[in-house]
Amino acid sequence: MKTSTLLPQAQKGFTLIEAMTVVAVVAVLAALAAPSFTTMIANQRVTSAAQELQTLFEFARAESVYKRTESTVTAAGQKWQVKVGNQVLREATLSDAVSVEPGSAGGVAFEVSGQARPASGSAPYTLSFSTTNATRVQCLSVTGPGLVRVQRLAAGEACP
Repeated sequence: MKTSTLLPQAQKGFTLIEAMTVVAVVAVLAALAAPSFTTMIANQRVTSAAQELQTLFEFARAESVYKRTESTVTAAGQKWQVKVGNQVLREATLSDAVSVEPGSAGGVAFEVSGQARPASGSAPYTLSFSTTNATRVQCLSVTGPGLVRVQRLAAGEACP
């Protein structure tokens, strides 16, 4: 009779200790990355809100020139609307997490020539966008000739 010797088979896969070590390392890295991820989300919210209103103001100006009628951009809380007379052409609702400080109450009116006129005060009409945990502030300004600009500043700085 032949006796056969069993050769040990090659080990495949991971042991439980190796898998637990990998999970622990991933958890530590995630804990280190979470604060910067929160800041990134806050900064993106501020940027997104500023860009959305920039688009809204540019739309209002274009409609005024195209339709040869005055249009206005007004705010009611976080809801911003473009109107021609009493007709709402477009509206944008900003996130409640973003705070917007308007430079003058009542919004902006665009004339048929494309020029902007704040409802109260004088040009430029300035808005400041911020939120908690953000490291920057976005400033949107509408100049007298109707140019809409967005500028990024460090948190705590005032819009020009």
